[in-house]
Amino acid sequence: MKTKKIKWIILSVIAIGGIIVVVITASHPFFRSPKRIMSDTLKLTPMGMHIDDVAEIVKSRTIVKNVEEWREPTINYESGYVDPFGEVPGWPTTATSHGYSIVGHKSIRVYYSAYVGISIYWGFDEEGKLIDVLVSKNFDMIHGGHIRRTAD
Repeated sequence: MKTKKIKWIILSVIAIGGIIVVVITASHPFFRSPKRIMSDTLKLTPMGMHIDDVAEIVKSRTIVKNVEEWREPTINYESGYVDPFGEVPGWPTTATSHGYSIVGHKSIRVYYSAYVGISIYWGFDEEGKLIDVLVSKNFDMIHGGHIRRTAD
């Protein structure tokens, strides 16, 4: 009888420990997909939002939860962001001398670090309306995926 009780206690501790590990792991950015990060980003900064409102949000809080550090956002009212992945379908882009494209007319970029580098880029039209968001995730020098959303 006592052996059954001990086995039950051990099994319960293992199950609870497993649940705790899964919850902690799922909330850490290292294990979150670019798609999930994009979803969280668009909840806070939906398409059509004005650049000043997005700037206020990214200055006052982190978009990606559970990060160890982040750099001050780069806010540019004079130019779009340089897209590291090429042309953006559906939006005119300006080619640079290195083969990259400049997306939008104004931009914001922020970088987060949590054993993985996460960059978020926002591109805005001439009036400052959000038209494009790019999320890129990198493990040191290994590309971990990226996802883009553009306004219709």
